[in-house]
Amino acid sequence: MRRAAEIVVWWPVLTGFYIATLGVATPSEVLVAAGVGLVCAALAVVARRAAGARWSADPRWAAWLVPLVGAVGADTVRLLGRRRPRGGRIRQIPAPTGEPPPRAAFRRAWGTVVLSSSPGSVVLDWPPDGPLTVHELGAGPPRLERRVTAFAASRRRVRRTP
Repeated sequence: MRRAAEIVVWWPVLTGFYIATLGVATPSEVLVAAGVGLVCAALAVVARRAAGARWSADPRWAAWLVPLVGAVGADTVRLLGRRRPRGGRIRQIPAPTGEPPPRAAFRRAWGTVVLSSSPGSVVLDWPPDGPLTVHELGAGPPRLERRVTAFAASRRRVRRTP
């Protein structure tokens, strides 16, 4: 039952990605998208299970999408405003430690997607036991990488005893 639920979640997401790449969404293309989305959803579940990957998401991480919109706009303006292209730079950013492995794995996966979705940065590496390595073409607000690497436990209230 759990596999079916996973497929039901993946299916519309992958179908939506396929449809987003279409120039014109004709009924036959949407039908193909639904079929391909279903096959890819089933393969995604099989691959995740074969790899033994376990993820645990923090719903607050969906909030990373809000500054992503600003980052896409800001990076686009920064990159198009350059007269001479420059090579950019590679940075290593300390990653949070002490998270349970399933949660840390999802942070790395989701954070990689979010950070690489902006035209000014791409994640090169984010190993389980090391820093986040990012190639940046231009740095500036909204500093999305700071949100992605912020440790959620630091926002929790600490109860003090008298």
